[in-house]
Amino acid sequence: MNAFGQSEDEVFNKDNYNISTLEEEIRVDNLCNDFVKHFYLDLVEQLGLAPEEASRLCYGVSYFLKEFIIGDRRENLFELPAKRIRQFAGNWYIIKNMEPNLPELLGMLEGVQAFYEYSHRVDMVSEVFVQQVTSLCADLPFYKERIEDFLAIEGDGYFAWDAACPLKD
Repeated sequence: MNAFGQSEDEVFNKDNYNISTLEEEIRVDNLCNDFVKHFYLDLVEQLGLAPEEASRLCYGVSYFLKEFIIGDRRENLFELPAKRIRQFAGNWYIIKNMEPNLPELLGMLEGVQAFYEYSHRVDMVSEVFVQQVTSLCADLPFYKERIEDFLAIEGDGYFAWDAACPLKD
């Protein structure tokens, strides 16, 4: 057991993040907490980030992982398709928040990108996946337009807005 409650073998085995039941969702949520704590320590101890900056990045990725990937999609956070980033930032985040805004979303996307860079360094995801994530996280003009278009929806305009970046595969 490590200081966070799970053994290193449990936390760093991506097969342990598969979800098919409520019990597994709860277990994966706990594993995710421990993995994010390792991520935080890496940001501070290895990359030299200030604790406040590391916390900001961890908060951003935690929201993405715990609310969207684990809670909504029930997917393995190390085996998801990269397009989940676009679905999260271009649709889910916008419809699930009372006041979606680009600065808040940017913080989340920065956390997601840093998290998957760390995940690659510890052999949980491929370099190709990190490149895809980096590209999707950087598409801020698209996300800005999605937020603006959502806030300007009138009548039955939601359906066209949703179709431009659907949550359904």
